[in-house]
Amino acid sequence: MKAYNLAVPLLLSAPPSRGATIEIPKNVPRNASEILDRSYLGLAIEGRDFTNYTGSANAPNRFSLNMFATFYNITGAETYIRLGGTTTDNFLYDPNQAEAITTVQPELANSERSERGLHAPFTIGKSWLEGLTIVPNVKWDFQLPLARNNLSNTVLFARDSLTIMGNSLNTFELGNEPDLYNATGPEEGVNDRPDSYRPKNYVEEYNQWTETIARDLPDGPQFQALALSNFAADPWSEETAFNAGLSKERTKTVSEHYYQSRSGRSLQGTLMNHRETVSQSDRRFKDRIQYMKRAHPDIPFVIGEAAASLGNESGIPDFDLAASLGTALWTIDWILYTMTLGAKRVNMQLGTKFPFSPWQPIETTLNNQRRPAQTLGSFYGNVFVAELIGRQRDLQVAEFGSGDQDVVGYGAYSLGTLTKIALVDLQLWRRSFMTPRPNVTITLTGLEGQQVTVEKLTGPDGGAQAEEITWGGRQWTAQSDGLPVVVKSDTERLKVVGGSVDVVIQASEALLLSV
Repeated sequence: MKAYNLAVPLLLSAPPSRGATIEIPKNVPRNASEILDRSYLGLAIEGRDFTNYTGSANAPNRFSLNMFATFYNITGAETYIRLGGTTTDNFLYDPNQAEAITTVQPELANSERSERGLHAPFTIGKSWLEGLTIVPNVKWDFQLPLARNNLSNTVLFARDSLTIMGNSLNTFELGNEPDLYNATGPEEGVNDRPDSYRPKNYVEEYNQWTETIARDLPDGPQFQALALSNFAADPWSEETAFNAGLSKERTKTVSEHYYQSRSGRSLQGTLMNHRETVSQSDRRFKDRIQYMKRAHPDIPFVIGEAAASLGNESGIPDFDLAASLGTALWTIDWILYTMTLGAKRVNMQLGTKFPFSPWQPIETTLNNQRRPAQTLGSFYGNVFVAELIGRQRDLQVAEFGSGDQDVVGYGAYSLGTLTKIALVDLQLWRRSFMTPRPNVTITLTGLEGQQVTVEKLTGPDGGAQAEEITWGGRQWTAQSDGLPVVVKSDTERLKVVGGSVDVVIQASEALLLSV
């Protein structure tokens, strides 16, 4: 395994330090989440890239499979994976095709310079379905094509995929981002429906198609509805859809998607900014989740595809925004905040050409540069969240105010007792600033017990890429086949005196305290 220099450059002056206090509630606070499933942290895979993540039955992708297994090994719970996206919505299924996946427009399929790349017409063969048997300890939310408007082919695809998945199927999801079916523009040749397409048209299709497909499915609701895009706005909403007659009998969950920033935007301004995260998430989901809890409490709300940022028109991947330590810190803050909003689960997006992906499973070309299979920054935020969840029972999460504009805290309660505290310092600091790295001394009061164990998610600066990031002194890399390797020792055990302990956190860093 390659050795990396993880040391921070020596700075002669003392770093600026400030203080803050968090009074830890002994009992579960009123702003805490509902009881959470240990499978709260899910993943999502762009359909075009599925076989790259799994490999084949004869040649499985060991790096990728070990990365998937990381989450099960930590929580002991099955990982929910949403398999779909724009590419899947453009699938045609041919069980007689020898190749796993083909397209008549490879130059578009391999490009992320416009939505046309994702809209390229793909044909998949039966061997594409092999991946459903390769990843263990998984429940699938499996998307079926709606955009191509070929019901008979979708029924065939559903039947054959169910034969492979069996009990590992959670839901079939019909279509992807139907709110954009009429919005991409005829000049690109990718309109999926006419300009007049509205929720009532989607509901008519959904009800007809799910009724037809359900004839081949086990009894009970087995569909995930809507899968609305990051840009969903009135009239596209759960309330509009159910008012139009969306089938409650066949709908197990509803889903929407979320990307907070866009390539080229400010890391500090959009991701490492708790107020922005809260504002955007509230505006996007709060009313919609509350509507579902009020009107359809038996149908959970899932954020079925999510990541730090979308690309932009240049097509140039922004690794600083989407794949850095700062991205990992946003991942922690955002996922824990969604718990308090009442989402059932989030699925963090993977794709071979997405810098926001937790890892790239194979060597690939981005911006005309060959990039090896590698771990990316957001993975470390995901594994931090998995560690906070752990194998705890009746888990609830609450946000703690710190009194510091850059530090956000969350507490995890198991069976009503505080077990873990997450602290995230979202102040962006870079080595290029040529100033000492700031830190905050957080005084935690109201604690019970004699000590806390402190694990760190850290790196040389907020823009550090995955090869310089460590979680609990460990790294997961392609060189280690996705298995954790200890590269430093920075876990601390601190004494609790009189119910109080002081913890120092650096700018652009996160700490997980086990109480």
